Amino acid sequence: MKKTIIAFGLSAVLLLAGMEAPAFAHHGDKKLADPLVDLTILLAPPPAQDSEQTRADIKELKNYQMTRTKDQVAYAQADVEKSVFRFQNVLGEKFTAENLPLTAALFEKALNKTKATADPAKFFFNRPRPYSYDSSLKPAITLDPTPSYPSGHATAGAVMAILLANMVPEKKTEIFKRGWEYAQNRLVGGMHYRSDIEAGRISGTVIAALLLKDKEFLKDFAAAKAELRTVLGY
Repeated sequence: MKKTIIAFGLSAVLLLAGMEAPAFAHHGDKKLADPLVDLTILLAPPPAQDSEQTRADIKELKNYQMTRTKDQVAYAQADVEKSVFRFQNVLGEKFTAENLPLTAALFEKALNKTKATADPAKFFFNRPRPYSYDSSLKPAITLDPTPSYPSGHATAGAVMAILLANMVPEKKTEIFKRGWEYAQNRLVGGMHYRSDIEAGRISGTVIAALLLKDKEFLKDFAAAKAELRTVLGY
């Protein structure tokens, strides 16, 4: 199933290269809540609850539950916040909303579009959270009432990492590593199956590709990139 999901995602990205991105709505426009793309036709369905893949995913979550440390739990709890400034541990103490108003505004728009695009797929697939399926799983972070697949946090982490890596390519490796940690913390916290976060990474890649093809978004992106690089000294 993992290979199937990945194949669907890569095919989608290749198709998107020739697609015209939908216009990116400005903040306050009612279209801001419109999805960028229908993920239900790009993602493979989640593994069946009685499948070998789901059993393997649950086994992994039980292992995290037995081995996670207080520091790991604290990190996962902090990463519940969907904010680009969770990447401060990579980009340094100057990377704050107060120092970077244009960057903050850009990522607020990007995350709004990410949620608007991922949420319809969540409710379409309607996969139960792992702790709802197996009562022996005890999440270590705030419960989320939405369905499990694809992971919204993994999707957001991929979008943020891709945009940031295009702003500060000097830190590309570290940024992508942090984006993966952001997704991985959903496993540490017991909130998602691994197949959820893999689908989220694919979803985030598709969303970021569309954002970076949109002319209006690219104007804001250029201004935010210039601000960010100036503040960080690049």
